[in-house]
Amino acid sequence: MVAQEQQSFRGTIVMYGIILLELPTLTLISVLYFTGKLGEDGWIPMLVVGTLIPLTFLLLMSITLETRLDTHTFSYRNLPFQRSWKKLPLEQISSISVHKKDGILDYGGIGMRFSRKTKAYIFFADYVIEIEQGGKKLVFSTAKPKEFDAVISNWQTIKP
Repeated sequence: MVAQEQQSFRGTIVMYGIILLELPTLTLISVLYFTGKLGEDGWIPMLVVGTLIPLTFLLLMSITLETRLDTHTFSYRNLPFQRSWKKLPLEQISSISVHKKDGILDYGGIGMRFSRKTKAYIFFADYVIEIEQGGKKLVFSTAKPKEFDAVISNWQTIKP
């Protein structure tokens, strides 16, 4: 049995919010540049803003969380920050469960959240997977709770 999921910010309100914030900024800097209000060196802020805004948008749209749960390991990676899969074998996990929680309110917002004992990878979903290992907690949002719960219940029959 395998449960797999990929989450990103594409098609969410974050994407549209960023576009709505960036377009007026690009329009304003362009108007100021073409009317001459930025002075002779106005091409520098025009170049900086015109480069940083699209790069920021592309970075936010490339952030993805991939989770995979099979009969032996829980694996995850968070592109573009973590390219290789981080694998947690069944033996290292003390508890794993799927809960209906609002990850945005309970863990402080969307994205990666780090504290001393908790790492949370939160996207727009109503359920979270909580993993405890060695006094630390990993939290992943999921839109496929039934699939992950089925594999977890299979794990509990395998785990001694």
